[in-house]
Amino acid sequence: MRGAWLIVQKELLEVRRSPVLVLSMLSLPAALVAVPLALVAWLDHTAPPEALFWLSELYGIGRGEHGDLIGVLVAAVAKNWLPLFLVLPIFLPILMAAQSIGGERERRTLEPLLATPVSTAEIILGKSLAAVVPSIGVTWIAALLLCGGLDLLSLGRVATLPLPDSPWLFGCLVLSPLLALFGNALAVVVSSRVLDPRAAQNVAAMTVVPLLGLVVVQLAGRVSLGSRFYLGMALGAALADVLLLLLAVKWFDREALLTRWR
Repeated sequence: MRGAWLIVQKELLEVRRSPVLVLSMLSLPAALVAVPLALVAWLDHTAPPEALFWLSELYGIGRGEHGDLIGVLVAAVAKNWLPLFLVLPIFLPILMAAQSIGGERERRTLEPLLATPVSTAEIILGKSLAAVVPSIGVTWIAALLLCGGLDLLSLGRVATLPLPDSPWLFGCLVLSPLLALFGNALAVVVSSRVLDPRAAQNVAAMTVVPLLGLVVVQLAGRVSLGSRFYLGMALGAALADVLLLLLAVKWFDREALLTRWR
């Protein structure tokens, strides 16, 4: 752990020195929080009366359970925004991990790092912690801001505060760490084979496309993602994490990386 902790400190120092990377990490969470809050506040004041019936029918939300329009709006956002929110713990580690290994090549610091007595497992563990922990932290903070904002908008107009409900708690506390590990391990595997960090980011980021597709289909009212989907997603992510981490250690060949770096 001592070698891994030194790698973590080094990686976090590099992040602080890169305002563009920090801005990239914060822009997506800020949008995922601001857009639904602004949309709910706007629709609450401008939506016609029939919007309550339309939203209830489209997304299967009981009007008696959620009260007036604000309750149905918050329930619709809570149901449909969670899959999109789960893009964060995948995308943020990909952004950091792919830049970490590829950035070492661009900064000409890969050879000194691989020449140190730090083991391959310590390098991968340190780089993984430096990518996963901040990403989970940003995801949790964004989730708190979104849930708190929606609760404030519905305060006094619903019987109980709607968020966080059980799907959001499961998504943030269980799925987010598993997906963050998946995104990080995938970025490490791809970066070990792709020289350009931007190309590695693009290849790894393609994994969020199926999830975005499910979001679009659910927003159209074609499917309803429930507890079985999220449980299956968690099990699949846990299995993928184990396989990708084993593959990352196997493919992180110090000699090959040094040869290709030159």
